[in-house]
Amino acid sequence: MARGINKRILVLCEGTTEYLYARALQASLSRERQRMVTIEVVQHKQNDPRSLAKEATKKASKAIREKNAYDCIWLFFDHDNSPHLAEAFEICELEGFQVAYSAISLEFWFTLHFEDCGRAFGSGEECLRNLMRLWPGYHKTKLNHFKSLFMHLPTAKERAVRLYNRMQDRAVVDRNPYTTVHLMVDYFESLDDG
Repeated sequence: MARGINKRILVLCEGTTEYLYARALQASLSRERQRMVTIEVVQHKQNDPRSLAKEATKKASKAIREKNAYDCIWLFFDHDNSPHLAEAFEICELEGFQVAYSAISLEFWFTLHFEDCGRAFGSGEECLRNLMRLWPGYHKTKLNHFKSLFMHLPTAKERAVRLYNRMQDRAVVDRNPYTTVHLMVDYFESLDDG
């Protein structure tokens, strides 16, 4: 059951770029709402979505045992041609985790801030090159991406929703281009609304 101001939210990130974006989202909240959100980068030998989902399961179980369950758990990762992507989504669905995901990489979400891109990228490097063409000052870790792109956020969300709706007939691992980062942005925005 939602606990209003006392909600407990966990965001587990696959990498530094995701972590920094999630932290910027958190910083956009009022101070009292910021305290509800814990954001972590999960470091594993196999830094992939499946490991992230397994770690989320462990953290959720531990929180329940400690009688301090999370109200919502988000996993923030990208495709990056991970061989265990389908398993990660299965775990998320089974456990009720929310997913902020981009195919092929988070840079695709950033691209939507600049252009209505329907191109399926084969690799993160290819997507990054395209983004650098649109945003020459881009750097994976030296910018506040959320703040830098904020004025374009409504347009990016509209584009993401259209893609999201267009891809629903495909298995999630086969959706490219695709992103659900806009869902996490909407969720964070809703925290300050209620």
